[in-house]
Amino acid sequence: MEINQYVKAKSIEEAYQVLIENPKNSILGGGAWLKQSSPNVNTLIDIVDCGLDQITETKTHIEIGALVTLHELESDPAIKSLGGGFVSESLSHVLGIGFRNIATIGGTIAGKYAFSDIITALLTLDVKLIFHPKREINLEAFLNAKGKVTDILTHVVIRKSSGKGFFKKVAASTLEFAVLDVAVYQEDNKFQISIGSRPSGAMLSHEASAFLNNQNKMTEEVLNQAAQIVLDTVKLGSNKNASKEYREALTKAYVKRGIKEVSSK
Repeated sequence: MEINQYVKAKSIEEAYQVLIENPKNSILGGGAWLKQSSPNVNTLIDIVDCGLDQITETKTHIEIGALVTLHELESDPAIKSLGGGFVSESLSHVLGIGFRNIATIGGTIAGKYAFSDIITALLTLDVKLIFHPKREINLEAFLNAKGKVTDILTHVVIRKSSGKGFFKKVAASTLEFAVLDVAVYQEDNKFQISIGSRPSGAMLSHEASAFLNNQNKMTEEVLNQAAQIVLDTVKLGSNKNASKEYREALTKAYVKRGIKEVSSK
């Protein structure tokens, strides 16, 4: 990787002005995923002094600065209590603690990485992204948007909820990327099901959620139908890590397990 210049911005406004000067300029988050985004950078912009490393909890939301590390997020009491701890669980599977002390939530989300465990979990929640200068967008819409990100992600805002979540990462070892991620969340008998590392990026099965939301009882037949709807609506594929058929078998098993777990009293 080649970097021509390095700038340490004193404010987010300064960082943005430098960013838009050249399409090959790039924001430095934690730096953990930088090589995944671009082989050549004209100006690398460090935003470490821009005050984006705090987690703020209110009665209704958890506001996370983009430079909060994955380990800080994993250890935060508000995150650990959210959905019974399934978001914190998804973070605990990201390589080792040393790596999670470097990688940031902003860099992870802005990169839209297909292998991201945390994105799979967050998709099942009400999550809003705040960009400088003036843009707000929900997480799913951001992931589906095409083109290069030209604004700077400053905060990730999660609406607090009293539901229950489930997360499962399947990988060859704890220090490898997932073969498949499955997240299920249920609040007030409303479900969300997210599948990641498929091997494309995480996505929701709105059709399976709509089906489950109309059920009075989670019978084995209902679980099987819900799992089949996920397979019909979420495209799975093959790569060097796993075949499409293996991912389909994993999806069916863990979607059913997740629905059972979040439905239990």
